Amino acid sequence: MELKVIPVLQLFIAVILMTLIQHFMPLFDYSNIIKPIIKIAMILLFLFSGLLIGFLAIYSFKKHQTTVNPIKPDTSSKVVDSGIYQYSRNPMYLAMLLSLFAYTSYLANPVAFLICALFTWYISKYQITPEERILEKRFGKVYCDYKKQVRRWI
Repeated sequence: MELKVIPVLQLFIAVILMTLIQHFMPLFDYSNIIKPIIKIAMILLFLFSGLLIGFLAIYSFKKHQTTVNPIKPDTSSKVVDSGIYQYSRNPMYLAMLLSLFAYTSYLANPVAFLICALFTWYISKYQITPEERILEKRFGKVYCDYKKQVRRWI
């Protein structure tokens, strides 16, 4: 089951689950207890942060001329450890998580945050861990040293 479901599809599944939660559990909606300006600020903060981090991550991979394909980490040509990758080993997944936070903020349903936790667990177990095994095998000590220096998420 590892590396079988592309992360973008995992993101869309999470969005669908959040939408279903909002539809079937609307009583948990907290829109009426926070000011609209705060809700909008939260949405924009998470969305802008996610887009910026995602852009910087893809830019770093393109700059180093290596693959962004999450299903084939064995085709990576080098360990990218500069730019946004000096702060997070997985900024693309962090960007996805931040976009889920933005959507959860839009829904204003705290139960939807459970999907963020589920997304984090799933992508860590079935995407990141297998990717790291492959990258350790491919790049050896270079990647292991990088893992020691840079945290997985932030």
